[in-house]
Amino acid sequence: MEATKKKRFFKGYSAFEKRDFLFVYLLIALPVIQFAVFWLYVNFSSFLLAFQTPQGQFTLGNFAEVITTMRVGDGEGFKFFEMLGRSFTLWGVSNLLAFPISLATTYVLYKRVTGHYVFRICYLVPSLVGSVVWAAMVKQLFEFNGPVIYILKSLGINFNYTVLHQGLFSDASTAFPSLVIMSFMLGFVGGSAVLTGAYARISDELFEVGKLDGINFWREFFCVALPCAWPTIATLITFSLCSIFLADGNVFVYTNGTGKPEMSTMGFYIYYKVYRISQSSNVNELPYGYVSAVGMFLTAMTLPVVLIGKWLLEKVSEPVEN
Repeated sequence: MEATKKKRFFKGYSAFEKRDFLFVYLLIALPVIQFAVFWLYVNFSSFLLAFQTPQGQFTLGNFAEVITTMRVGDGEGFKFFEMLGRSFTLWGVSNLLAFPISLATTYVLYKRVTGHYVFRICYLVPSLVGSVVWAAMVKQLFEFNGPVIYILKSLGINFNYTVLHQGLFSDASTAFPSLVIMSFMLGFVGGSAVLTGAYARISDELFEVGKLDGINFWREFFCVALPCAWPTIATLITFSLCSIFLADGNVFVYTNGTGKPEMSTMGFYIYYKVYRISQSSNVNELPYGYVSAVGMFLTAMTLPVVLIGKWLLEKVSEPVEN
C-alpha cells in the first residue's frame, strides 16, 4: 500500500517539476558529505583508537586503564569522579540556575521595556565577541590587578600571595570558584538570540486575548510565552544535555594549559592529555587510545541522559500551535 502511494506520488509531478528534485538533492548532498567525512569518519577513527595500542595492535587495556582511573585516580593526581562532579557543577550553574533567569530576562527585553535597546546590546555582546577575544577579556577580569579581586578585597575577603600576584586562576583554591562565577554569568546569554526569535514568532493575538482576560506580565510569561516557545526551549536544553559531563569551563584557556588536578574538569582533562601527548617525542608511548576510551565512557554515560531528558521534555508540555 505504501509503495503504491509513493509510486503515485512521484508520478503526480511533471517532468519540469521533477527537475527541482535534482536541485534539492544537490543542496542536501553537501551537508551529508560533510557529516560523513567530518563526523562519521573522524569519530570512527577515534573509536578504533580506543581498541588499539600505540603500535596499532588490538587491545582492551585502554578500557581497563580507564576503570583503574575511576577507582584510584590518574597517575598525575587527577580523580575521575571529582572531575565529573566539577563538570556537572559548571553545567548545573549555567543551565539550571542561569538559563531559567535568561528565559525571563530575554522576554523582558523582547517586550521592549524602557531602555531595552541599551540592555539588548549589553546582553548580546558576549555572544557576538569571538571566543579567543572573550577568553582574553575574562582573564583580565580575574587577574591580580583586575576588578574582581578589587571588589572581593573591598568586601573583606583575603587572598594568598599567589592570587595577589598572579590572579584568581593561578591558585587551586580560587580557580574553580572563579570558573563557577563565569559559568553563571555566561549562562545569562546562552541562546538569547534564539529565544528572542522564538518569542517573536508568537502571535500578537494571543497577548491581546490575555490582556482582555486581565492577566499580568508574569502570568503572560508563564502561561502564554513559555508554552508557545517551548519547542525552542526544549531543543536548547537537549543540546545542553550533550555536554552535561564534558562542561570544561575553558580551564585550558584561562590557565594557559597548566590547570591543576584540584581545578580540573573532564573536558580539561581530555584536552590536557592530548596536549601532553602532542608534546611527547616518543611515538611508542602516545596514549591516544586511553583518551579515546575515556571519550567512549563519557559518551556511554551521556547518551541515556540525553534520550531520557528529551523524552521528559516532550512530556512536560505539548507543542502549542500559534
